[in-house]
Amino acid sequence: MEDEERTTTGSNASVESKEITHQEIKGDDPAADPKNPKNWTSLRKWGNFSIVFLNAFSGYFTSSVYMPATEDLRDYFNTNLTVINATIALFVLAMAIAPLFWAPFSEKIGRKPVYVGAMAVYTVVTIVCAVSNSLALFFVMRVLQGVFSSAGMTVGGGTAADMFHPHERGKAISSLTLSTVLGPAISPLLGGYVAQNLGWRWIFYICAIIGGLILLANTVLMSETLYRPTRTEEEKPMTIKERIAYLKFDPLRGLRLLLHLDVFLMCLPTAIGFGWFYFLVTILSPTYADIYHFDTGSLGLLYLTGGVGNCLGAFSAGQASDRVYIYLRNRSTDGKVKKEARLIPLYAGIPLLVAGSLMYGWFLHARLHWFAPLVGIFLMSLGTMYTLVITATYLVDTYLPFSASVTASATFTRNIMAMVFSLASVSIRARLGDSWSYTLGALMNLFLYCLCVPIVHIYGERIRKAYPWWQRRKK
Repeated sequence: MEDEERTTTGSNASVESKEITHQEIKGDDPAADPKNPKNWTSLRKWGNFSIVFLNAFSGYFTSSVYMPATEDLRDYFNTNLTVINATIALFVLAMAIAPLFWAPFSEKIGRKPVYVGAMAVYTVVTIVCAVSNSLALFFVMRVLQGVFSSAGMTVGGGTAADMFHPHERGKAISSLTLSTVLGPAISPLLGGYVAQNLGWRWIFYICAIIGGLILLANTVLMSETLYRPTRTEEEKPMTIKERIAYLKFDPLRGLRLLLHLDVFLMCLPTAIGFGWFYFLVTILSPTYADIYHFDTGSLGLLYLTGGVGNCLGAFSAGQASDRVYIYLRNRSTDGKVKKEARLIPLYAGIPLLVAGSLMYGWFLHARLHWFAPLVGIFLMSLGTMYTLVITATYLVDTYLPFSASVTASATFTRNIMAMVFSLASVSIRARLGDSWSYTLGALMNLFLYCLCVPIVHIYGERIRKAYPWWQRRKK
């Protein structure tokens, strides 16, 4: 077992409240223990993780599945496009805040109960979305959808840390992070044709059916992965009072992790990049409808370009992250690798992200053939996913005992920016046009990535060893 998984930094511990128990921060246990998920067979690990992927995928799939049907929803509820886009933004906002609760809760009671409970409620509220006759009810149900569908992505980071060794973790995190952008890329394809042939309500009926199938898999096929080797029967809560006390958790843990400079600096550029990606997908349908006069079904096909880019970005990032780690470990005399080595491959994704944004905006401005801007979407999607995966892998490796909480920190910042940019997408495009809107996005991404990543890459270890700034001021 790698040494990095047995130790935690002093700054990690400073984040936590006194509720953190010994078994939560102890680290890995003997490799011979068959109950340790890290010692499961590869088939069992990836079989279990495939269900986790589906849980994470369902949330982001639902966030954008009705984007090609926004005009239908606008007409049905007799409102404007900005209000309909607000239902997407509120969904993403719920997905930003809820993980702050799901992550520490899963670190307290286990991963599986969170997956099962959240997916059960998600399925019910999705059915209510389908039968909604008022805009107010639709808004409320969309917020609840966001709350309960967010558990998969957040707890999934903890599950990846539970089951996989460092040299395997890049592929696992890449698979999980793929769900965050593969959902918005693929779901509009289905939503477009369903809305065109069956009506917008069937979009949500189909989501409910998918949720029910995932709930069945969670209940029957999923195994618990939170490993607590030191816990004995005497330590388990027996009375009602003990059980209530045991269920207490700290929902602010994820926010406090953002006060760590290394976490904040890595979350900031990925959040802005993800926000601009959501900016693109939120107004992709009206953009192509206005310029190229695509119908509802054809608009859904456009999102496949982003899906291909996302898949390639996730696969290449997972491969690059793990291969760099293995290469450096083999060259090391003591078998240890600095955590910041995970960031070396990230630099390759920045030019793709910037170039894709510029190409898409200016190709639209020049009114080139409809296929040309799709090249920009492909490169932007590839760069977004590539940088997201490597950042997520670095954060999980660095804050391993609190992997679900640090994943919640990253999810919170990403979804806040996705909400902001999706809400502002229509007005920004109206003011700046396609060319300068995406030029602004390219410049923001270039500046933040080139500023934040080198700081963490060079000084990350020193930053983690230092006291958090609020404790240093007290001293």
